[in-house]
Amino acid sequence: MFVKGLGRWARFTLEFVGRHPTWILVLPSIWMFGRFLPFWKDVDAVHQLISPAWDANILHFPPIYCFGARLPFWLTEIITSGSAPSIFEGQHPPFAAVFALVILQHAGVWVALRYFLLSLSFSDLNRGIVALLLTSVASFYVFAHTCGSDAMTPVTWFLVFGAGLRVLTATSTWRTWVVYVAALILAVGSRQINGVLLVWLPLTTLLMIGFRWLYPKSDQSISVSRQACFAGVAVVACFVVLGIEDSLVAYLSHRFNIIERPTFGATLSDRIATWISLLSAEEKERLLVRVEALTTDANTRLAIESQIKLGPYHMGTDRVIKSALEEEGVPKKKIQAESDQVILRAAICFYEMLDPRLVAVILREFAKGWAPTSDYRVALSGPLATLRFANNLARDPLPWSQLPRWPIFNLVCVRNMVERAEHDWVIGHWQGVPILVWSVLFVLVGVWRFRRNELSLEVLLVGLTVLGIGAAAYAATCVCVYSTPRYVLPLLVSVFAFGSMVFSNGRNRAG
Repeated sequence: MFVKGLGRWARFTLEFVGRHPTWILVLPSIWMFGRFLPFWKDVDAVHQLISPAWDANILHFPPIYCFGARLPFWLTEIITSGSAPSIFEGQHPPFAAVFALVILQHAGVWVALRYFLLSLSFSDLNRGIVALLLTSVASFYVFAHTCGSDAMTPVTWFLVFGAGLRVLTATSTWRTWVVYVAALILAVGSRQINGVLLVWLPLTTLLMIGFRWLYPKSDQSISVSRQACFAGVAVVACFVVLGIEDSLVAYLSHRFNIIERPTFGATLSDRIATWISLLSAEEKERLLVRVEALTTDANTRLAIESQIKLGPYHMGTDRVIKSALEEEGVPKKKIQAESDQVILRAAICFYEMLDPRLVAVILREFAKGWAPTSDYRVALSGPLATLRFANNLARDPLPWSQLPRWPIFNLVCVRNMVERAEHDWVIGHWQGVPILVWSVLFVLVGVWRFRRNELSLEVLLVGLTVLGIGAAAYAATCVCVYSTPRYVLPLLVSVFAFGSMVFSNGRNRAG
């Protein structure tokens, strides 16, 4: 009797959560504010949120988050002191402004998760299960609690998936497309790797069209012609988003006299360094001969040599390149831009080698993203980044003398906060469950429900594309830069979005 009563109580609770999911989505945020000060994404957040407009927050970090996230700073200062600098100037906001930004980021997570939940057809019981599942992922809330552009990944990815699901199930309206385009703009405007999201809906729609040709008896609620129309609209949306992003970068570059150019050569240089560091002196000499043979440009050859002998761009190679450019008489204002171009050309030469050892390093790090990486390890990135920056401030405070004196920059305060985070049960409850285990579990649940005629093959296929786009984002990251747990966040979002979909009420009508 006790067990039956407990089961009925659990079912009633889950169905109640399913009917009213919003309040459960808010609870982890309340916990975060009660336990922790906001986290700070190391020096990246300084460039994104504090520094005046310059190369880093216009070219390297997409500018939409960098300057849009300063609006809470501006508004807080207007309210508290009556005046505030432009969002393009250097920022000196009060600590209350940081809380304002973090509150908005948490609210974005609530809205995105709720929108995604309501984009799928669930029974009250299953929606309650999925709401609890999504709420249990600490990384979504830790990154919302962190000042830095990674906070937008859960928000934008769940909004894109939610809007895409409404399109794919013929429940979309013009508002759906507005949400879709706005989410893509914010996604691409916060992290460059989020650009992979642009291809998810067009490719998935084409996959569904192909599925209809292979299984003409499948009873979908949307015609092939309408699916083709939606695929076309999604492609147009991609170009619109790219056009907006490129136009904004071009406008800001012109306004602040910045030479527009790619800046990710330095990032690729870091990736290459992880491979070169494994080579012996003799292997490095042989590699130098092979890579230099791929270019005739003297500065590119010099950069290749420096990359092998000194290390990556920010560990001496940049100085070597700039010295060579100065000797050539390149104007001072153009040296940084030309240096970025040179290191990019050099990095491309290394990649053209397709060296098996570099491929092995990339594959090894890609595998580590699935296991042993867990939600706990991804979530802990926020506190640890805060500690890393506080250590830098304590070791050499002079370069950061203009920063506000916030408690999250105090080493003692941050150490206590990190220790608390490492033992926090909300952050650490999935510590022993790697992402690979979640993925396999959700695939098994999806196949089981499909075989029981409780989940349509169409929904299962769409869910697999969601999982695939997260894997693609993480794979692209591993190709371009050495991996850290925070880079796994898009994959983590995709895994749990897929896991949510396999609990939906789609019926198996294929065949």
